[in-house]
Amino acid sequence: MFARYYEHHGQHLRSSDLARVALNYWLDFYGDKTLAETAEVLEQERFHNWLITTKGLKPNSAARIVSNGKTAINWTWKRGEIDHVPYFLPVKNIGVVPPRGRPLDISEIARLIQAAVSPHLRDFIILMIATASRPDAILDLTFDRCDFDNGLIILNASDRVQTKKHRPTVKMPDQVRPYLEKLRATSDSEYVISFRGQQIKNIKTAWKATREKAGLDDQVNPYSLRHTLARHLRRESVPAWEVAAQLGHKVRGASTTEIYAPFDPTYLNQSKQAVDALFCQLSCEYRVKEISDLICEV
Repeated sequence: MFARYYEHHGQHLRSSDLARVALNYWLDFYGDKTLAETAEVLEQERFHNWLITTKGLKPNSAARIVSNGKTAINWTWKRGEIDHVPYFLPVKNIGVVPPRGRPLDISEIARLIQAAVSPHLRDFIILMIATASRPDAILDLTFDRCDFDNGLIILNASDRVQTKKHRPTVKMPDQVRPYLEKLRATSDSEYVISFRGQQIKNIKTAWKATREKAGLDDQVNPYSLRHTLARHLRRESVPAWEVAAQLGHKVRGASTTEIYAPFDPTYLNQSKQAVDALFCQLSCEYRVKEISDLICEV
């Protein structure tokens, strides 16, 4: 079963190496046992314990191994080769995986912007705050996807297939519009985050230097801005579904009509208002010059 799954499907996945390693763990432990024997609760618990204790895997890694095996079994069932899919236990003690990067308070965001060691890192930080996006989406953002007519920032390029790390279309905050307009007028690159006309693909060095200059700990990374914005939106009473849409989390039941949602005047309006309020606070209370020189008053 596992061999057929890997031959016909698993080896063609982007994560084919992980699938191969995971299925080998299943085969090493279960050998020629039947599916019914594999699904016995005690056998499953022994498998989990073997992965963590004998093989030295962390619980999260063990969970991925188990998940890959379950995927192979589901694939086999969908093709009618088995008549049901048994229940598989979750790996114990996984807990909640903490988000990458600790959240920041507003004064720390201000310190980051003011300590930015380069203009492109300052631009990156401001765009992260404006969108609550993942870092890669901001580094990939081009000016042609900043839709000033409709007030949108289109985070996913038309030639990029959406993945589980969904890149949504979000509202362009009013406070950031003049900033983006100035960047577009002065840039010699198609990319919003650029240096000497070239796309910036990695900001690790500049980020580290900026973080240290701002006097922040090493738990502060680019994802900190995304998690900070998520918390800020909830504190501002933005509905959970709207926060999910802003962050690019797929919502069950969403259909192709979501393609047209950004053109609805009410789309992500509360998120946009909350982000604008945050920029005003940075400008008015913390005197962030890079923003106060460009944003409009509300």
